[in-house]
Amino acid sequence: MRIGTAILAIAAAISLGGCSLKKQPQIAKAAPPPPKPAAPPKPAEPLSIPQTNVELPPPQQIPPDALPPVEPGTTPAPPPAANRPQNRPPQQRPPALPKPEPATPSTPAQPPAAERAPVAEVLSAAEAKRLQDEAHARTNEARQTIARLSARRRNQQRSVIDRINTFLTQAQEAERRGDVRQASELAGRAAVLARELTP
Repeated sequence: MRIGTAILAIAAAISLGGCSLKKQPQIAKAAPPPPKPAAPPKPAEPLSIPQTNVELPPPQQIPPDALPPVEPGTTPAPPPAANRPQNRPPQQRPPALPKPEPATPSTPAQPPAAERAPVAEVLSAAEAKRLQDEAHARTNEARQTIARLSARRRNQQRSVIDRINTFLTQAQEAERRGDVRQASELAGRAAVLARELTP
């Protein structure tokens, strides 16, 4: 039993000795003081400078030739309110003297500009001839197709035939104006509608 007690004593000493070998418990250290805030940086120049103090150029004089002539019996419109200062009290004006009639200019007024011709496509002679021939061929095709229809079929398709005739009339007007491309396209539309009529 002595041996058993001795073993127990040794085992207890070893196990208790391990506790003494442990590191000392660390004491919580105080947190370091918070860093001092850095001084705010000086504001850099802004990327764009607001332009609140706008300096406008001085008003320009308008030459009298640039103004439209004033017809007798009409009064000129007062200047816009934006040019008048808002903070001034109204001024007393002396009674208006009759203004002398402006002398009529010795040159007659310019007649209104003649209306310009519409912008037209410039085609070579060969291209214009080809488009004109194409328009005539399509017009003839549409008319022949309508002529081949029976009277009964024509009555059934009256709205389509009227539309074809409208396209053909427009094609003739375009050709008279010299717009052969438009004439060809309109005649082509009439021919397409006419092909749909055939049974």
